[in-house]
Amino acid sequence: MKKTSLRNTKVLAISAFTVALSVLIGWVCKSYLTFGDGSVRLTFENIPIILSGIWFGPAVGLAVGASSDVISALLSGYSINPIITVGSAFVGVVSGVLSSYVIKEKKGFLSYLIISVCAHTVGSVIIKSYGLWLYGYAVLMQVRIPLYIVISVTEAYIIYIISKNTGVRSGIERLLKK
Repeated sequence: MKKTSLRNTKVLAISAFTVALSVLIGWVCKSYLTFGDGSVRLTFENIPIILSGIWFGPAVGLAVGASSDVISALLSGYSINPIITVGSAFVGVVSGVLSSYVIKEKKGFLSYLIISVCAHTVGSVIIKSYGLWLYGYAVLMQVRIPLYIVISVTEAYIIYIISKNTGVRSGIERLLKK
């Protein structure tokens, strides 16, 4: 497992950037799909959270996920739902834990797909759905599950493309060596 810490100034700076990127994607690039009594939000805000977990490990993934959710809620004028915040944090934790086991020498699309599907299953489908239900929102699991399958596959592909970029890859590897 990666032993990076937010005490490293460079890791802290990149983590702050991924938090800002997640908030920006969630705020600007979103769509709402309405079905009967409820709606679901389509967004790819978890890409920076998953990348943080993969690059720096579960502790940094947790911090980026929780920070992103709290800042997004405050900027949007919503109250902070602690269970949704835990769900966002777990997206980062699961991606960080699984990256140590799934991504070895071969960093193919399947590795990123497994990480994305598992992170979304735990963080978004289970924990966030429970948080929405507990706070009185209509939770349409028959819509959320297929939606997060599509989101997981799409995000895995985007993360795979980012990770294949030699500039990004060499920059992260250089950062982790020092």
